[in-house]
Amino acid sequence: MDDEEETYRLWKIRKTIMQLCHDRGYLVTQDELDQTLHEFRGQFGDRPSEGRPRRTDLTVLVAHNDDPTDQMFVFFPEETKVGIKTIKMYCQRMQEENITRAIIVVQTGMTPSAKQSLVDMAPKYILEQFLQQELLINITEHEVRRFPRIVTHYMQQEIFLSLFICQIKNKKK
Repeated sequence: MDDEEETYRLWKIRKTIMQLCHDRGYLVTQDELDQTLHEFRGQFGDRPSEGRPRRTDLTVLVAHNDDPTDQMFVFFPEETKVGIKTIKMYCQRMQEENITRAIIVVQTGMTPSAKQSLVDMAPKYILEQFLQQELLINITEHEVRRFPRIVTHYMQQEIFLSLFICQIKNKKK
């Protein structure tokens, strides 16, 4: 994947994460919600192949609107598949900063031991995992649209006839 495409993907993922945090009641500025691709490039860089941005640069700490002591990290690990070592590092940081909630945006997934560690740490630490692919589009901004289908008189008769035949077959059993 070239730098331009990867930068675009990282911008979309971070934008969706900021919207997700906002929707959950965490304090996210309007500037962060409205950040353009151009602004993202200016803040983080546009050469991921050279480490600008590094995924870890995208880490976010947000505080809840109702209770500023209720904070949440959003981590973007560098590893393609996250292992137990990374999870322990995140938990240590959470413990140092007295934060009990986090989201981890993974590229392809987690090792079985890393997944199990998330379960083992609950309820003291709550770490949610999202695949970056899931965050390319914010589904809350899209609506399912049903297209009305006009049912003709002939189609109605076909439907009723097939239902009638099914009822007869069920009665014979």
